[in-house]
Amino acid sequence: MSQPPVAKRAKMADVQPKNGPSPAGGTVLMWFRISDLRVQDNTALHNASQHATSNNLKLMAMFVVSPVEWAFHDVAPVRVDFILRNLHVLKQKLGALAIPLDILQDDGPVPDEHIPRNQRIAEINVRVADLVAANVARWNAKAVFWNKEYEIDETFRDDLVKSRLMGTALVCDFHDQCAVPPGICKTGQGGPYTVFTPYRNRWTEVATRNPAYLTVLPSPQANTLPLPEPLQMLLDAGGCEIPELPSAFKVEQERLEAVRLLFPAGEDHAVKLLQDFISTKLDRYKDQRDLPAADGTSTLSPYFSLGVISARRCVSLARAANGNKMESGKAGAVQWISEVCWRDFYRNILVEFPKVCKGRPFKPETDKLAWSYDKTAFQAWCEGKTGFPIVDAGMRQLNATGWMHNRLRMIVASFLTKDLLIDWRMGEEYFMKSLIDGDFASNNGGWQWTASTGTDAQPYFRIFNPFSQSERFDPNGQFIAKWVPELAGLKGTAAIHDPFSKLDKKAFQKLNYPKPMVDHKVARQKAIQAFKALKS
Repeated sequence: MSQPPVAKRAKMADVQPKNGPSPAGGTVLMWFRISDLRVQDNTALHNASQHATSNNLKLMAMFVVSPVEWAFHDVAPVRVDFILRNLHVLKQKLGALAIPLDILQDDGPVPDEHIPRNQRIAEINVRVADLVAANVARWNAKAVFWNKEYEIDETFRDDLVKSRLMGTALVCDFHDQCAVPPGICKTGQGGPYTVFTPYRNRWTEVATRNPAYLTVLPSPQANTLPLPEPLQMLLDAGGCEIPELPSAFKVEQERLEAVRLLFPAGEDHAVKLLQDFISTKLDRYKDQRDLPAADGTSTLSPYFSLGVISARRCVSLARAANGNKMESGKAGAVQWISEVCWRDFYRNILVEFPKVCKGRPFKPETDKLAWSYDKTAFQAWCEGKTGFPIVDAGMRQLNATGWMHNRLRMIVASFLTKDLLIDWRMGEEYFMKSLIDGDFASNNGGWQWTASTGTDAQPYFRIFNPFSQSERFDPNGQFIAKWVPELAGLKGTAAIHDPFSKLDKKAFQKLNYPKPMVDHKVARQKAIQAFKALKS
């Protein structure tokens, strides 16, 4: 794998923090990312703490705020707000351990959109690498620790940082995002799994035979010896100031407040959410996980996506609640552990098949599909105005809260890619720009699964019928009535699932609700023919 062209390196003077002299004696520097914003059970932080203690060095942390990079990777405004809120909590928890958190900010310009994509991200990566290298020098860091990020752009960035620090500081990176790290589970022939069920079987076997994979690590040790003056000043000031939500990511205040109430920040909240889920919902999870009107899921995905809670802790506690079993026992526990495994599976695909990071389908032949790029139809889908109630309810939930129930993610994605035959990449991008739990590996894997372009994908001829999906998973129309108020009066009737067909023309017109934008039966056959054409 070759590295993209590297932009001209910024001058050290342009990125050197100006906070005073370096501390005597040196430090160990923990570099937090947007995928590991927690103190408990953090692999790199745990090892950084041990290294600092054994070498009589002070432990400190840093985080790089890079709005340009976030925008480049389609991070949703509500997710940026969630990042910043969790940073505040992280700073407080580190401060209680006398570990200063230094906030670096990349304020560089947005790269020229007319230059190739790889050159634009290279320019951003160079700025971040220079910031990190300058901070290593600034704080006299003898070692730098971080947790791996698996996307291709982030991998290039980290390789660039390693090259900057070669001969300057010890660099240690760790697997932390998965219960079982990518690349560990291999087929009998030594290759990667591309089908989920055999991967899950192997994943379960590996995790069971290697207890370390599910061992929850302790929090780091506090800095107990007196800190050098520059570090003490940083700590006394509560670390560098965490910025407000950047203007490029502004959200309507009313919506922002609603999202903040739904998803409070911090690992303590995430752990409590997990514990409450296990004690009150886990046993009925298998039966209720597909019912969007029921409070049957963990709603932990936003915390997963920022590493506010670890996959290890989640699997470990769920397994303990199931008598230390992962494949048998309580159906709800087995099903939920399997869902966490799906998350690991998609990260494994990301590492083994990096082409999916480049907007490419896992199945290359599907790149020749005759996708539609109808902007009007796409906008109707985005706004929840398709005339299919369950689809519109899901999209309106997403637009209002930054989150969508997983069953609805499949339904709305199937509608876009099969009923409208619109390129899955347009839906993938819209989700990333909207979701508080926007996670590239899971989002890409889910969209490609539904679009029948990905690994272990939904067969192209199995196309969700939005009406029957609605009747099955929202039988009383409770969820639809909440998010599509035009139809609230139809709750409890068959008409709420398909008002255009179930009501007479006059009654339908009074609803002020759009009629279905396509005939599902006709659209289904059109999609099947488009896929069949690939084989001819």
